[in-house]
Amino acid sequence: MVLTERYRSLFPITETRAYLFAGGLAPAAIPVKAALDGWSDRWMFDPAYHRARYFDEWELLKARLAAVLGADPGEVAIVDNTSRGSNLAVQMIEPPPGANIVTDPTSHPSAVWPWLLPGRRPVEVRSAPGGPSSTRMAEIERLVDENTIAVLVSHVAPRTGFRHDLRKLAELTRSCGGYLIVDAAQSAGAVPIDAMDAGVDFISGTLMKWLLGPPGLGYLYARREHIESLTPPHVGYVGAYRDGGPDAPGELSYHPGAGRHEIGLADLPGIAAARRGLDIILEAGIRDIERHVLELTGQMIDGLAERGIHVLTPASPTERGGVVSFHFDGAVPLCRYLRRLGVDVWGYPEDDRVRADPHLYNTPGDVDRLLDGIDAYRRARGGY
Repeated sequence: MVLTERYRSLFPITETRAYLFAGGLAPAAIPVKAALDGWSDRWMFDPAYHRARYFDEWELLKARLAAVLGADPGEVAIVDNTSRGSNLAVQMIEPPPGANIVTDPTSHPSAVWPWLLPGRRPVEVRSAPGGPSSTRMAEIERLVDENTIAVLVSHVAPRTGFRHDLRKLAELTRSCGGYLIVDAAQSAGAVPIDAMDAGVDFISGTLMKWLLGPPGLGYLYARREHIESLTPPHVGYVGAYRDGGPDAPGELSYHPGAGRHEIGLADLPGIAAARRGLDIILEAGIRDIERHVLELTGQMIDGLAERGIHVLTPASPTERGGVVSFHFDGAVPLCRYLRRLGVDVWGYPEDDRVRADPHLYNTPGDVDRLLDGIDAYRRARGGY
């Protein structure tokens, strides 16, 4: 576990806890917190320093995001969260009469609901059933036809940890002349993404999970060919201008690149902190991070299966990322018990589901603490 040896010390939480919920809110690394503290100190004593660097910092962040996404920096816009990115992508697309969209159980509501807004031309929503991962692509293919305007998926599903093959989905979507819109909130930073090469049209995501940044910042990737051809649904002084000044007569013009979707000032201290999180990810290398989290999720899946626990996440490494999901009768009480033992996972009461998300700072020992904690919980309740 060379990767963990290099980076675990950057995360003080690891000294006392087995934190296994990177896909919810990643813990602050020392350089990330230092960037936030440094920004605040400058703000107190020299705010003009920050005022002079607003957009320089913005561009540095986009360059790092582009490297993570396999994109050009001009194809990336900074927004406030994943849902905003999803909304922007959908609002740029005007569906023709009789159009449909195809989605599946991985999709977040923020990817589907914007299509249903009052005033928009109605679209038929076609949902592929949840089932074995081996049949997922076939189910989506069955629903796509010449009237499909978009296919919507989460790259890695937050509920099951299933990972889509973006290249295959992009090929399918192109064949019908539609758009592939991807939520990468649970994948970017944990598994490789090559948006440009795969042919993905739009990607939205957040910086606070696997990318190790703070809450309050997200992004939208828009494929270069769509930036000029699709009109932004919102406008502001950051992304648009008028020749001769803001009060000059004439039509609005948009700045080049996806930055035209940035309508106002972003979370500036967050940008400084998020850049440090991305520095860690890029220095560690996403392929090395992927190998590491797949080893840990594999260990977790095997250990849960040995205990007779129903694991929802696919066993195949090509069909999962850093999310492991499993059923447990009394998921929330289990998670409360584990938390008292210094193990952090998340429980969902509506379907008795537990989620555990290891990242580059976790070790096999953290996974053992989770499994041992489950054993102890069962013994305490007469389960063994």
